[in-house]
Amino acid sequence: MDKVEMTQDESEKIRETLRTVRKHLSRIHHDMNNPLSIISGNVQLLDELSKALKVSDDFDAPLKDVLTATEQLTGLTEELVVLRNLLMQLDGEED
Repeated sequence: MDKVEMTQDESEKIRETLRTVRKHLSRIHHDMNNPLSIISGNVQLLDELSKALKVSDDFDAPLKDVLTATEQLTGLTEELVVLRNLLMQLDGEED
């Protein structure tokens, strides 16, 4: 079986593409995490307010749904970090 050899230019193009993808993954992670943190914090505040106002029975389920959804999205954003780190290993760079 013949080995396919890459030229230095081809290798550098691949490395540059990996860097670009990693940069985009980091930006997406950051851009998604900030609004998710705001949503999560506000849901927790609304939960406390609904309990203080003794209307929590009406708000418990919807607030829990929103909090669960933000936690799921936060988990997905963490997968972006895992993917970015895998690409970094392929490129031989450290975090």
